[in-house]
Amino acid sequence: MTKFEFPPRSSRGAVLGFTWSQIFMVVAGLICAVAGLNLLMINKAAGAGMFALAFLLITLGLLRIKGRRITEWAPVVIAALVQRGARQHEYRGGPYGANAAGEHLDLPGPAAGYRWLPAVAADGTTEIGLLHHRREKTVTAALLCYGTNLILADRDVQTQRLTDWAQVLNILGSEYADAGLVRWSVTARAVPDSGNRAQRFLIHRAVDTGSAAYQSLAELTAAAAPTAQRHEIFLSVVFDAAKLSGEIADAGGTDTGIAKVILDRLSGIEAAVSEAGVATGGWLSPRAYAGVIRSQFDPDDQEVVDLRGSTPPGAGRTPAGVTPRLAGPVAARTLGWNTYQHDSGFSRTLWVAQMPRQQVPATWLTPLYMRTTCRRTVTLVAQPVPAQLAALATRRDKVARAGDAITKRKMRLVQTAAEQEEARAIEQIDVEQAHGHVRYRYALLVTVTAASEIDLDRDVRAVKRILSRSGCEAVSLAGEQDQAFLAGALPLARGLKPMRGWAA
Repeated sequence: MTKFEFPPRSSRGAVLGFTWSQIFMVVAGLICAVAGLNLLMINKAAGAGMFALAFLLITLGLLRIKGRRITEWAPVVIAALVQRGARQHEYRGGPYGANAAGEHLDLPGPAAGYRWLPAVAADGTTEIGLLHHRREKTVTAALLCYGTNLILADRDVQTQRLTDWAQVLNILGSEYADAGLVRWSVTARAVPDSGNRAQRFLIHRAVDTGSAAYQSLAELTAAAAPTAQRHEIFLSVVFDAAKLSGEIADAGGTDTGIAKVILDRLSGIEAAVSEAGVATGGWLSPRAYAGVIRSQFDPDDQEVVDLRGSTPPGAGRTPAGVTPRLAGPVAARTLGWNTYQHDSGFSRTLWVAQMPRQQVPATWLTPLYMRTTCRRTVTLVAQPVPAQLAALATRRDKVARAGDAITKRKMRLVQTAAEQEEARAIEQIDVEQAHGHVRYRYALLVTVTAASEIDLDRDVRAVKRILSRSGCEAVSLAGEQDQAFLAGALPLARGLKPMRGWAA
């Protein structure tokens, strides 16, 4: 099987691996130390205080906690403290929600700006759920996909599937990025199979229910019911309405015009995914989209949502899914630094800070899907980098690496193996871009949900252990669990910082 290799995370800073904030704190510490020497002759207490301040500044500038510099932790901690001081870490929806109109979602945090955009497919009957974020000026849709078994497929079939999917990534990052696509994500969630399909199949299809074989199978399927799971995959795409303002204006400039422009692109994306051999179930309707979001916030509601979907429609029957305006949580809050409580669940989102450093097969994440029984959601969110910006960023990285190498030779500093590996990765990225491959910014998030904090701690340890065996380094997004849940658990394609300047 084809092997893949992920580039290491860049450790390069402004000067010799140090960021400007670190350099500022160290320089400030040295100035305090010099001032302390001068004060010792006048006031020993003041001089000792300046030395203590110098030691503190230098330590804070160089110290790392859980993989992050203190200067990187500072905005997270300050924002979390401000949020709690303003009592914004607790959310009340439902009857206490701020938005009562049917077009709005009652979602917490940055997702509060979403509203439903009415859209009907070309057939004139099929509704498609579009989420319009007016403040961010984006439109989001989610495509239901069905996975196929890659492990048991022949090697030629595996290679062909990977080649086809790589072509989809290039299409999304070039053709559709030019047409307003700014982000996309693949969200794969594992939820309890409340219906236990194996048990239903046995009950409805068995002929001889009195045999020993039937009794044995009935006991086996009943015992497996508590751990039976099903996997659901969603491809979410986000379009920038501002980039499409011209086409939207030509279409009338109204919500109908926005929907018309977006639906035209959605049909092309679905066709590209289908041509890559990925079976699709169509773009989620408003009720189906709301059902996914609602069951993520309230895991206990999963069985009810599934029951609606399996019940034949008829008079007096509740349609499948959830009323769009009821998609959000009734109550949610941040517990401590690492836990997010929402309705009937407790969640913790892990960020895979380091991908495998060695070559891995295409199935390297299989243990995460197959060897755990907890409720979990794995989300890969990606943002295509424009070709011109990607070329400038690669050139900047190469020039900076060359400058650091010259500086180290002059200072007689050794170059570590990690720095050599980063330099090699930059060269490889440059070669791939020259061959026409699209450069992406991406983040891999894993959200684990449980019924209690004790169960959550146990499940998170199991997931981190599996990720570690796969060669990954995963860290809990301390102080950011509310925002991390929106990015990691919901098919909204969130979770990447906006690009600034020519940094890619």
